[in-house]
Amino acid sequence: MITLLLTSRVKDNPDSKMDNLLTSLQKCGGNETNCEVLVKYDTDDDLAPSEEYFSKFPFKVKKFVWNRGEGRHGFHLDHFYLFSQRNRQSRFMLLCADDFTFTREGFIDDILSIREEYCFVGPNRPRVELYKGQWRQPHVMNVWKHNEGVSLPCISARSIEVLQNYGWQCNGDNWVSLLQIMMFENYNVDMWKTVAPFYSRNPTNGISGYGDSYNNMEMDGSKNPENLYYYDLVDQQAKNLYLNIISEKLIKKYRETNGK
Repeated sequence: MITLLLTSRVKDNPDSKMDNLLTSLQKCGGNETNCEVLVKYDTDDDLAPSEEYFSKFPFKVKKFVWNRGEGRHGFHLDHFYLFSQRNRQSRFMLLCADDFTFTREGFIDDILSIREEYCFVGPNRPRVELYKGQWRQPHVMNVWKHNEGVSLPCISARSIEVLQNYGWQCNGDNWVSLLQIMMFENYNVDMWKTVAPFYSRNPTNGISGYGDSYNNMEMDGSKNPENLYYYDLVDQQAKNLYLNIISEKLIKKYRETNGK
């Protein structure tokens, strides 16, 4: 099973197209056995759809409501809370948004066919060989920051359990790209599993960002983290990921060797 995690807002947000997102998911093969959708709405969004609206889809949609906070600047916190509500049989988390459309039938089966416990999945693998050793150069960062177009990060559930959160800022796409770069540069581990393109982003006007961000580790557009501690934190996440991968391989080998 795949879990889609997203924050949605209808009020004052013409970019919101939840019906299009979920209908396209259904057309591409989403059903009650292979996917679920966890969506958070704001407490002041009186235009948010009712629980009954979601019952028309062939997969489970769980609706949650809490404070708007900093709007899109707090997406990583919303994802953190939503993750704990997932179906424990789910193997992959897809960080989604209601201004996207799924475009390829069978993409869910393609992702679920991946057997690795620790991996990132998407159509465009970050060009880590190019970024290695120079990824903090401003002109290089401007290239990998949104991975040249990757906008819906997909991460194995086991990886999230080890990483413990979705980064310290709201843009999950560049967080996953940075983890991929660090895993390759520091440990020569390629976490990426490539699948054929399966989504497109709808035209948007971008007015729904809501307010200023007070997070000085945020990375978005031409903005880079003011607080450089961010890179150390992500580096530690990469180390934790690597150590878990290695330890589980050693445990498996020991059990096979000793018949336990």
